[in-house]
This record gives sequence, structure tokens and C-alpha cells, in this order.
Amino acid sequence: MSRRLIEVELTIDGRATMPVLTGGIYRPHLRVEDGEYLGVSFVDGPQARPALLARALAALVYEPGVDYSALAVGTHFEVFEGPKVVGSGRVLRGPFTA
Repeated sequence: MSRRLIEVELTIDGRATMPVLTGGIYRPHLRVEDGEYLGVSFVDGPQARPALLARALAALVYEPGVDYSALAVGTHFEVFEGPKVVGSGRVLRGPFTA
């Protein structure tokens, strides 16, 4: 089954433990400015380290029911876990089908 992905660079700095950015385990929400919370699932990337920039791939898990057009190339976003901001990042590429 194909899925739509975006490539991002992000920093996670608001957690006690760092997430694994592979295998679809880490499923935060991304938000552009004051927009909608957009659910993603990180499918490929390194082990996140506090305050260090990481490059990763995230699946757009709720397409086609959710509009992810706010996550355009070059767009900056915040990473949310529930109501808490735990990081930030920028879209590098996508969306594309893999």
C-alpha cells in the first residue's frame, strides 16, 4: 500500500525522553502557525537527540480525510504531543508517494 510522505528537519526539545523516528511509533501532531493539528507518523529517521536537528520522513496518516496542504515545502511548524509543544521544524520535500 502506498502512502504520502513529507521529508522534514526538526528539533525535539520539550520531552524527558527522545522519540524514535522510525517504524511509525512516534505519532505527534504538526501545526503551522495557528492552523489545524495535522497527525503524522514518523517512519524513517535517526534517534532524536535533545535540541539537535534531525532529518526524517513522516507519513500523512489521515489523508485523504485531512487537508495537509499547509505543510508545503519551506513551511515552518511546531510539533505537539497533546496540548504541549515539544519541538519545531521545517518541511524540506513533499508530499510524495512511497
